[in-house]
Parts: sequence; structure tokens; C-alpha cells
Amino acid sequence: MGKGTLTAAWDRSTKGLGDRRADVPRREITFVIDHTVCAPGIFEADFEITLSALTSADELAAARASKGEVTVMALDMARRSIVAVDGEPLDRSRGQDEWLWQVLGGGGRQLVAAMFAQVGTPGEAALGKALETLRIG
Repeated sequence: MGKGTLTAAWDRSTKGLGDRRADVPRREITFVIDHTVCAPGIFEADFEITLSALTSADELAAARASKGEVTVMALDMARRSIVAVDGEPLDRSRGQDEWLWQVLGGGGRQLVAAMFAQVGTPGEAALGKALETLRIG
């Protein structure tokens, strides 16, 4: 009997080692931030920001930190998704994530949140497929 979908995916992502904590690939998106929406005088030109889909641990941390406030959770998830600026990885150990979130300004933070919705949620086609195949039972 061949491997089922779950076993095949497990083996592929863990390379057969059985390590549940294997570095599972995550979707990433990159887009340009207009520097004029950020805090004045910080950025001299437009720049790219790269966001990554969150791990389940990141999602849980954002949910816990938000204490039930849905808007706070959505913004925190967007903040946690930032992984690079102009291809340079963000160094969270130095507080670059908190600094960047502050200097992005309200407009920049809203752009990040809107773009995070593109990487962090299913598209219309995926939602449609799920609804079409829904079985209640």
C-alpha cells in the first residue's frame, strides 16, 4: 500500500527524519513601501519589505499578546511577518522589528497589514474549493 497524503507530506518536509520541528517552507511576498508614508527623515527612498507566512507558534504568540483584541492581533501578526528590508534580514535580537514597526508610521503599518492579508489568508479560489468540497456529516 502506498503512502497517504499526510505521510508523504510529513516525509517530504522532515526529510524522513521524523522531526516535527523541521523548518517547513513558508510563503513569502515582497512589495515596495513608499518612503513618504513613513516617519519623516528616516528613509531616503522607497524600499522593499518582505513578509513571510507565520508559524503556528507566531500566530499563538500574537493571539496571546492581543488579549482578545482582534485588531491588535491582526496588526501584531503583520508585524511578526516582516522578515527583510531590501533583502536584508531583520534582526529581532537587536529590536529592529519594533523600531521598524514604529518608523513605518501609520501609513506604512497599514500597507504591511494589507499585504500580510495576501500571504496570511487563503485566496478566493482556495476558499471556493473548500466550500465546494464541504461535507457535513
